[in-house]
Amino acid sequence: MSVRSSILKGASILSASQGLVAISSMLRNIIVARHIDSENFGIATTFALTISLVEMTSNLALDRVLVQDDEGDSDAMLGSAHLIQFAKGILIALVLIAIAGPVANLFGLPHLIHAFQLVALIPALHGLMHFDFVVRQRKLDFFPTALFDTLPELLTLLVALLATLIFDDYRVMLTVILLQAVLSVVASHLLARRPYRWTFNWPLARRKLRFGWPLLINGFLMFGIFQGDRVIIGSQFDMHTLGWYSVAFSLCMLPTIIFAKLSASILMPILSRNRDNSEIFIPCCTMSLTACAAFGLLMVLGFALAGSALIQLSFGDQYIQAASVIVILSIMQALRVLRIAPSIIANSQGRTENAMIANIFRSLALPVAVYLAITGHSVQAVAACGIAGEAVALGISVYLAPIKYGKVVFVRRLLLLSVCGVAIATVTIGLAAAQTTASGLSGLILQLLYGGAIALLLASLLALTDPHLRKECRHLWQRTRDTKSTEQSLINNDI
Repeated sequence: MSVRSSILKGASILSASQGLVAISSMLRNIIVARHIDSENFGIATTFALTISLVEMTSNLALDRVLVQDDEGDSDAMLGSAHLIQFAKGILIALVLIAIAGPVANLFGLPHLIHAFQLVALIPALHGLMHFDFVVRQRKLDFFPTALFDTLPELLTLLVALLATLIFDDYRVMLTVILLQAVLSVVASHLLARRPYRWTFNWPLARRKLRFGWPLLINGFLMFGIFQGDRVIIGSQFDMHTLGWYSVAFSLCMLPTIIFAKLSASILMPILSRNRDNSEIFIPCCTMSLTACAAFGLLMVLGFALAGSALIQLSFGDQYIQAASVIVILSIMQALRVLRIAPSIIANSQGRTENAMIANIFRSLALPVAVYLAITGHSVQAVAACGIAGEAVALGISVYLAPIKYGKVVFVRRLLLLSVCGVAIATVTIGLAAAQTTASGLSGLILQLLYGGAIALLLASLLALTDPHLRKECRHLWQRTRDTKSTEQSLINNDI
């Protein structure tokens, strides 16, 4: 099978799996949010924030080094990764137990210290993860990764339904996240071809730490960037506000996470393999940037045109206040999606400090957000701080991107995409603002379908401005026609 065919096959498998993950995750949140009130949903959010606090600040990217390193598929490298992962999981669990009291008090929930301590089981379980399915990405075999992502999510959806029959408060979400960790670990072992073992090899461990230390520092920054606004809102406002804000945040964040994972899984092996071949490397860089820009535009237009309808149809009227921040958050996430391209390009060459340095500049927006919250400004003002921070971080990330012979082309492409994207979004949202708000079930469904269709059409047009992407689309179209012609000829011969 050719590299192009392998890429298309991998992209199809991962796209389908991530689509299922998105649907399952959203349905799970809807089930929980509709079963409990917004205050309890806000409490449930604090558990997720606590996990993120420790896990994002201990990210060594062991899965990425197994894909990027030349010896990543060796038994010694895999065993070393398992040992480091286990040690990290135990350490995180101990830290979570230690900080349970202060975190509970920060959110005004001192009576739930035991629940925050129970969350420590999750990193301990993650410490037993088997990484063999990750190594198989080196050969563009993404089917195990697709199963690993999909199966636990689908089973967790069933867990959420059962939990609602037992609990009627934040314990529903606590049960879900604990059992999801168990299912993920079990799935990783079931998908493994090689036995699970630990290997102590200091040179290999040092190589992983050298690769991962910038990402470790980046994790501290990423927690502030990804979760900082929710921590601020949870500590400075109330649990009800945190509940509806988390609905908007999760709706905007979910497609970003899925797209980032899909992009990294597909592009990392390709860029790593061709990093010294500029004829392939540069077009892949520009195509990845175009894909990021198109997806970012899709998010902004989709949430601007259909966000309110999506919130009402999925989470219910008690969370309608989320519509007041969903466009702001979608713009912030779109800028973050744009940053995926230079970040993956840097990681493919072992330059993991790119994201770390960019996020240092991005985190400068957090003190401003804290000041606005303390001085009584609105939730919308706090959320808007992220847009400026992401714009600065994007510029830094592109400036540091290690593109030897195509930097000018890359930057020119970014400017063109940015101007076109902003123009399309401004005109489309401006025209949509004059329309009346939909009401009733049929009206909300029509608004959702209309908004999604317009966003998809305009995002696709932006993507097709890339000549390399157009060439790949023509090749795919021609290949599809040739396949159909061959099948028709075989049918005619049989007749």
